[in-house]
Amino acid sequence: MKYYKILFFVFFTLTFLACEDRLEEEVFSQLAPSNLLTTEKGLTTVLNASYSYAHRSGAEEVWAPLHMESMTAGETWGAGGSIESVWQAQIDFTWDSNHPHFFSTWRVHFNSIRDANIVLANLDNENFSESFKQLTEAEAHFLRGWNYATLYNWYGSLPLYRSSSDNPLQPRATEEETRSFIEQELTLAVSVLPNQAPAFGRASKGTALAVLCKYYLNTKQWQEAAEAAQDIIDLGQYSLLPSYSDVFAFENEGNQEIIWALPKDGAGTATTGQALNALIFPPDFPKPFLNNSVFAARTYLSDDFVNSFEVTDTRTSQIITEYTSTATGNLVLGLGNDQSFPNKFPFEPTSVGPWAGNDIPVIRYADILLSRAEALNEISGPTQESIDIINQVRNRAGATPLSLGGFTKDTLRSAILQERGWEFYFEAKVREDQVRHGVFILRAQARGKNAQDHHALFPIPQVELDANPDLTQNPGY
Repeated sequence: MKYYKILFFVFFTLTFLACEDRLEEEVFSQLAPSNLLTTEKGLTTVLNASYSYAHRSGAEEVWAPLHMESMTAGETWGAGGSIESVWQAQIDFTWDSNHPHFFSTWRVHFNSIRDANIVLANLDNENFSESFKQLTEAEAHFLRGWNYATLYNWYGSLPLYRSSSDNPLQPRATEEETRSFIEQELTLAVSVLPNQAPAFGRASKGTALAVLCKYYLNTKQWQEAAEAAQDIIDLGQYSLLPSYSDVFAFENEGNQEIIWALPKDGAGTATTGQALNALIFPPDFPKPFLNNSVFAARTYLSDDFVNSFEVTDTRTSQIITEYTSTATGNLVLGLGNDQSFPNKFPFEPTSVGPWAGNDIPVIRYADILLSRAEALNEISGPTQESIDIINQVRNRAGATPLSLGGFTKDTLRSAILQERGWEFYFEAKVREDQVRHGVFILRAQARGKNAQDHHALFPIPQVELDANPDLTQNPGY
């Protein structure tokens, strides 16, 4: 017995000492590699990290903006799966500051801002070429502008982090300060960025102008929006594709109509891919490729919306109104039951399960055309130029062209809002369009929702308020 006690003591002693030795490790920071911030390659890695967050890396980070925009505006509704309660809060206007979509969108965009600030803080290096400094600085400013413009659209005024050394416990800036900073960042980027992006998914002059144009539009700076849109048109780099469905075809990604897109990789995971179709189609939907899979959740368009298109309008090609069930062999009718499916992102042949590689279009050339038409109408009422611009979009869709006669500023404003609904359904634009036109709350109330004025902005995530006592909540929450 004594022998076993001695063995135990020796074993315990050696194990304890061995553990103690293993704990004596050199601790590194997140940015520990010595060349990460002192070489062009290393700093580009940090810039790419900022882009990755700006591209909304992560599953929920991809689909949250679509649901925040479409379900709150009544464009879509959803059911099934564990996400149903998340959606129902958006559909019914019962969301609060603990809603997971708010946390995921806030976090991913502020992570991108953080990394952009690290890049800017380390550009003053004599070993860097001037061309590298200029381009990298412009891209970092674009990233800050894009992220802040996006967050401002959802949450209003924001804490402004202008430097990587800023105290993380920042209060919210004023409305004027927030807007001034967004404009400053994007204007600076426009002045330096090249016409051609260094790589797909990175910023160009047109990308920065497009984000700036949409920021001006959403803040009702009509003259500035009209001019920014015209600057994009004058670049001569973008055009409408002849076919609406070609814009979203997987094999046609990076086409001339896409000005700013979020690149995705279907061969990856939840971090690099997206699972939008997995949250749209039911398990018995006939998926075209064996490697495709879906979740239990489904996303639907209402009959009123589907029936609002002209019969000749080819934009309905991206809506599925019926399918044959793989489980029963029976025809399942979506139209007539408020259960048609938005099909903006066709199933990808090389996807891995639910994780698809369809890039997410953020700003298309069609958006810039309709933005200019809207801004011109707000400046001077209906003009032949604005009608002609709208008709570029309608002609591509096979819809009846509009005529100038008979339109007032108010009726053309309504027609443009309707046109945007037809052109950009399920592209995360409908809520911001309704807010800008002053009908977001009214339409929700007409659907029987308990929508109040404060719902035009989303609440600051509760976890952020808990972490930062200087951060204040939006009124009404």
